[in-house]
Amino acid sequence: MTINAAGGLFDLPEFGHQEELLSLSPLARELDSGVDRPVARVLLDMPQPHMDRLFDYEIPEKMAGVEEGARVKVDVGSRVVDGFVIERSQTTAAGRLRPLRRVVSPMAVLTPEVFELCRTVAARQAAPRADAVRLAVPQRHARAEKEFAALPERASQAVHQVGESAWDHYIGGPEFAAQLRAGRRPSAVVQLRARDRAQHFLPFLISTIRQADESVIVVVPTPVVARRLAALIEQEVGQTPALMVSEDDHATRYATFLSVLSGRAKVIVGTRSAAWAPAQDLGMVVLIDDHHSALTEQRSPYVHAREVLAIRAELSGCSFVSLDYGPSADLAALVQRGKAQWITPAASAHRDGVAQIISANDFRSEGVDLSRMPSAVFAVARDGLERGPVLFVVPRAGYIPLTACQNCREIASCPQCAGPLSITHPGAPLVCSRCSLQVSRFVCSNCHGTQVRAVRIGSQRTAHEIGRAFRDVPIHVAGVGQQVGELDASRRIVVATPGVAPSVEGGYAAAISLDSGYLLRSNRLEAEVRFLRTLAHVAALVRPRSSGGKLLVVGDVPSDLIAALHTWDMAGWTSGLLSERAEIGLPPTSCWVELRGSRDSLREFLGLLRAVASEQGFVSDEVPLDALLAGGARDVIAGLTVLGPHAAGDALIAYLRFAESERAVKTAAIYTALREASAKKLAHGLRVTVDPAL
Repeated sequence: MTINAAGGLFDLPEFGHQEELLSLSPLARELDSGVDRPVARVLLDMPQPHMDRLFDYEIPEKMAGVEEGARVKVDVGSRVVDGFVIERSQTTAAGRLRPLRRVVSPMAVLTPEVFELCRTVAARQAAPRADAVRLAVPQRHARAEKEFAALPERASQAVHQVGESAWDHYIGGPEFAAQLRAGRRPSAVVQLRARDRAQHFLPFLISTIRQADESVIVVVPTPVVARRLAALIEQEVGQTPALMVSEDDHATRYATFLSVLSGRAKVIVGTRSAAWAPAQDLGMVVLIDDHHSALTEQRSPYVHAREVLAIRAELSGCSFVSLDYGPSADLAALVQRGKAQWITPAASAHRDGVAQIISANDFRSEGVDLSRMPSAVFAVARDGLERGPVLFVVPRAGYIPLTACQNCREIASCPQCAGPLSITHPGAPLVCSRCSLQVSRFVCSNCHGTQVRAVRIGSQRTAHEIGRAFRDVPIHVAGVGQQVGELDASRRIVVATPGVAPSVEGGYAAAISLDSGYLLRSNRLEAEVRFLRTLAHVAALVRPRSSGGKLLVVGDVPSDLIAALHTWDMAGWTSGLLSERAEIGLPPTSCWVELRGSRDSLREFLGLLRAVASEQGFVSDEVPLDALLAGGARDVIAGLTVLGPHAAGDALIAYLRFAESERAVKTAAIYTALREASAKKLAHGLRVTVDPAL
């Protein structure tokens, strides 16, 4: 926006709300109607922040039976908009009320508990409540609703008694199990031993909660894992779970939602959408593999399933349990804030259940620390093949997924769209990974060289190289999109990318992680955490050291990360990481908010934010807005720092940072400024994301 030099009343960004006209709230009045509580307060399904409030509509006599939580259609200006009846009242502060246009369904699909969850999550993420409700309540499917209403009541299922011996090898495990048995609802962050699996613990947890006639929600990263666990639960606990996964068709998803809403399903297993399931009498929420990228919502309010479940546990007073191998700074923060306790392997179980962790740098006689396949690789592989299968893990799939000029080492790029050039199989020409153009004759844009070299080696090329060294050994290549099952323990080599390696009966005799340094070559804040998570999952597939299991890590990897794998003390490593981040104001000890837009939109929004915050009693340093966007770190108000901006394509990105302990008040101020910008059509195109990936 262009600033008016004359300095008019509403010129931005230097203005305060006190300069605007005083808004007087109208008095509430009773609505004269033959309908009991004839005022429906409706939350509109609209994404604009300034529409994030309840609107009053009159309930006509023919719709007198509409329930709170029902889906309706209403008129907004000349538009017909979906919404939910949040409450009914006898009074209204509005003038003439428009009637409800239609009751879409008589079912109350938005329960008070789920709406409170939506409200809390939306406030945490500075997002409209309608965005959270959209995640919690699926679109109606009329046929599925009609068929569900005609279903007979499901016969009750007897709960199988399950023992708690799996907890005996953990510090705090027996005490935690005893508390659950006694009817208390403690919360815990469980760091699994390498030899254990989540399915060793779930049956006891679910059996205990179901014996108290309460519900359980289990959230996992992928549909494959969800289906496997659902089958296990039905077999061992005697309860048929409701399966909530995104790959099901619309009718199936809605029917499952209704089954949970009605209380017919008391055990819910699914991907991140299951965190919002309207479970009745909730006793426990369980999260598996917390750091998996699939657990983060890609739409507003951009929230992680971990946060949804943690908030849900706090609101309902139920247990929150996380089961993980690798570290998570967010879970460590949850423990630090007293919301959960650590449950870690007993000291004697730390190393016994983990494979022998070896770094290629331990073989000093080789003299080449960064060699892709030093002699240690073949020594460990040959030793492992004498006792069973061997796993090779590489960061990327394909043959040669990235190439560079042989002469100047510049990344080889497509002459048409500048995408990276790859080789898909032996003898194949270079092909663009972006537009699929085949490049028959490569010419480097930097030095005009005509030869390329491999920058990254994929799983297919790795299998080709390994096959030359082990000609008599069968090789299995696992890739993304393939079914991850279990193989037998026969002598073989498996080549896979992280997360898709098939399990083996009894575990792999040895595993080799090639190009491990590439897993760390990222400017992302979570690079080290993701590295440890990836290697911890690989180690969990390998036999323990007591059975001769070995994991060789090849690549430029810091010794402290190797040590964390060696000791399997992920909780200790994560606690140290949390302390380091607290010193420099990084998440999760500080909350970060990403502002993405043009310089004008950033400037306008910061002006609104400072005006709003000043009205709410925050002290402003009155730094000129242009100075706030000059780079570095400056406070827009006391305790709220602006960092940046920096260029990101055609947009600029700036960050807001404040202490996590002040999240509630600071995000409230940010969202109030967003609503002001939305109502006044300011800061056009600005996107605000709380807890962005850094």
